[in-house]
Amino acid sequence: MRIVFLLSRADEPGDVPRAVLTRASHLAARHDVEVVSVFRTRDRPHAAPDARVALRHLVDRTGPVPVPLRPTALTDRARQQLAAAPSALVDPALGPDFDALTDTELTLALRTLDTDVLVTASPALLRAAADHAPAGVVRIHESPWAGEGALPPGTGECDAVVVRTEGARRRLAAALGAAARGPAAPKPAAIPYPAPGGFRPRSSRTTRTAVLAGPLTRADHAIAAFAAASPAGSGWRLRVFGEGPEPPRVRRRVAEPGLYERVELLGPSPHMAAEWAKASFAVLPSGSAGVLEAYAAGVPAVAYAEGGGAADVVRDGVDGLLVPPDDVDALADAMTRLMAADAELLHRLGTNARAGAGRFAAEGVTRAWEELCAELVAVRAPARGAAEPGERASVPPR
Repeated sequence: MRIVFLLSRADEPGDVPRAVLTRASHLAARHDVEVVSVFRTRDRPHAAPDARVALRHLVDRTGPVPVPLRPTALTDRARQQLAAAPSALVDPALGPDFDALTDTELTLALRTLDTDVLVTASPALLRAAADHAPAGVVRIHESPWAGEGALPPGTGECDAVVVRTEGARRRLAAALGAAARGPAAPKPAAIPYPAPGGFRPRSSRTTRTAVLAGPLTRADHAIAAFAAASPAGSGWRLRVFGEGPEPPRVRRRVAEPGLYERVELLGPSPHMAAEWAKASFAVLPSGSAGVLEAYAAGVPAVAYAEGGGAADVVRDGVDGLLVPPDDVDALADAMTRLMAADAELLHRLGTNARAGAGRFAAEGVTRAWEELCAELVAVRAPARGAAEPGERASVPPR
């Protein structure tokens, strides 16, 4: 099979680029695989796929003027004018960085795809794929949707929608109305992100360091809980990696007396494997970002028990601790338990976390993707492949 993965940014750190590149690398052993990234954002990408994977960028944003990464007669002025015009293809709520220049390049790339399967790894790209991918191409959307809010436009026109956990799949099936529609409705599937492969340094869990990595949406919860669980002089510190929509609020919290020397705001790091090896436990109040990297290092997690977040990975009392959502006091209590002088609980959970990471081994994840793609390719004609885009668009999400 020929499989193309389409995402917004392949060069950045984060769960989505890592998962796509890891999956593409494993699939490339038996299939023709390409990764298409709308934006090139770094001279040196955070990670690179296997050499057998073709990696293509559409628009270079590393310089002062966006540049299409194909031969073009556009002048700098024309490129600037296009880049200043709003996108007509991507909802700004889903992709605020898209513009008329990316519209042009994305439309051309989609219309000229030669592939059996197209996997979109960003909600911002769903509508574009539905409108411009060649007829007959199987379209799969890998969705971060976990049960809250409306499904992004274009979801109902895919052949399948993949979420990370079985709990999220059940919620998705309910939202789509699983048994109520005909054969053109999307197939809901659960395939987790793959755990990091290769050598991963292990944590000794003796460093008196807690780490938060990922969105900063509720980092203030983690900071408040840390302050309550670890008074000044305890020797514990909290290291925060990542970016988010609320950094000023987070910075104000850290600036409070007694915290600024013990809470570090470090931004994204390209060396998270080494950082996890320095951690004793993870604090994950804002989703599941980083949990598999933490587990690969033998670092247990404290997280909110909410669907779609780390609770779909963390097993309470086995490889981490779960507390009620938005309960900062409970979060502090769980952190206190892991900071206790008797480290038996911390080490037991950490040992189980490393062993449990095998549940997400790349080999099993790759096999699940192969089976899904093969199933959909086999049945796409005539029942689904014959449908024109307009006919598919009339099918409501089930």
